[in-house]
Amino acid sequence: MKGYLTVFLSLSLSIITGFILMLTGNAIRNSEKVRFECAADTGMNAVLSEFHAGLLERYDLIYVDASYLGKEPSITNMEERLRYYMEENTSQVLAGSHKPWGRLSVDNTVISFFETAAADYGKSMRNQAVLYIEDTGISGKEREMPGLMEEVRALEYAAPMEEWTGIMEQIAGTELPRVQNEEGIWEEVPVSNPADWVYALAGSDILYLSQIEAQNISPARVDVWDYISHRQIRNGKSAGRQYREEEELFLSYLFDKMGYFGRAREASLLVCQLEYVVMGKESDLDNMRAVAEKLLRWRFADNASLALSDAGLRAEASQAAGRLKAVTLKEELRAPVVESILYACAFLESICDVRTLLAGGGVPLRKSGHGMSVERVMAGSLYGAEGGEGLTYGQYLAGMILLTDGKETNLRTMDIMEMDIRAAGSKMFFMDWCIERFEAEITGTGGNGNHYSLKRKYGYF
Repeated sequence: MKGYLTVFLSLSLSIITGFILMLTGNAIRNSEKVRFECAADTGMNAVLSEFHAGLLERYDLIYVDASYLGKEPSITNMEERLRYYMEENTSQVLAGSHKPWGRLSVDNTVISFFETAAADYGKSMRNQAVLYIEDTGISGKEREMPGLMEEVRALEYAAPMEEWTGIMEQIAGTELPRVQNEEGIWEEVPVSNPADWVYALAGSDILYLSQIEAQNISPARVDVWDYISHRQIRNGKSAGRQYREEEELFLSYLFDKMGYFGRAREASLLVCQLEYVVMGKESDLDNMRAVAEKLLRWRFADNASLALSDAGLRAEASQAAGRLKAVTLKEELRAPVVESILYACAFLESICDVRTLLAGGGVPLRKSGHGMSVERVMAGSLYGAEGGEGLTYGQYLAGMILLTDGKETNLRTMDIMEMDIRAAGSKMFFMDWCIERFEAEITGTGGNGNHYSLKRKYGYF
């Protein structure tokens, strides 16, 4: 009987010992798995902690720069950083006196997918910018412009210069009257249109007409092909996210973070940054000239509308035309000459408006009154800049930004960011290598040949 009992106890002890060893092995394997998962989470968070400090300080955007401040940008750089942090939290720290049961090492770290600031042509960057403005509550006068865009578009699509040109061509194509001189020879009587000298100004440099000295504008020039709006975008894919794109909020972000004529921002490669966002040309001078030309066109559209509908001004123009010998001899010249004088009045006032805006004054988008005078046309004098109430230069610039295609606005905004960050020392900085979120596949080996595989997705948003 005692022999049977001994055999039973031995068998029971063997089974219990095997069960305990199995539980111990599972506990070790599970602890390795938990440790591996914790190391992965810690490692991915550590990678995200290495965001580009300069981009955050200047533009309040948070991204990991895959160039790591000097290297050729590559996802391999980021994979190496992830592997480093994984190893520091597995095989390196879990050794010696800190070594628990079982061992743990990283086999491979692969970043299988990542999203950059260039996702969907800059929507990722714009999303962060919009959220930043929403959080801070920053708002300026530029916020008034979205409500005025119907009027802005009307001015943009108007063509007063083309209409004026048509009238001048009509006058030029009209057969002139002839008179017989003292010698009995028939001669044409010139129109001597007082609007001619004003029409000639239309071909002049608008910055000169606006009294802006070229030397007062930064001589900086960039090669646009070095920047994201012109080069091939390398990492523009997204995972089908919904991005915030509100125009008003993004407009406030641009005016908060970037400079423009009359309000330059320190340490900027280009001074006229918002002018670049609108025009995308290679220099401050070119961008400034293009913006001033658009300002002149808008103001000319409004002033021409006022001049043509002003009965008193038309009467003055008709009197001036009536004093021309060619008009008295050929009545059909009167109507086009009157129209040309009215356009000349509007053009002179438009030059004055642009001068006022660039000098820091205000001009309404749609004037209720004007200071136009036929005498100015007859005397051959320009208006001086006049201060006044109305929209500022910055607000007109905001309207131009809102007219610009959203994709172009995003890409040119990122151009400016690349310019400034590279100028600050990060020579290999590219917005399409600035990573906001990434997905990693990590494999490792534990004790007794246990293999572990994880897939994690981490990001800032």
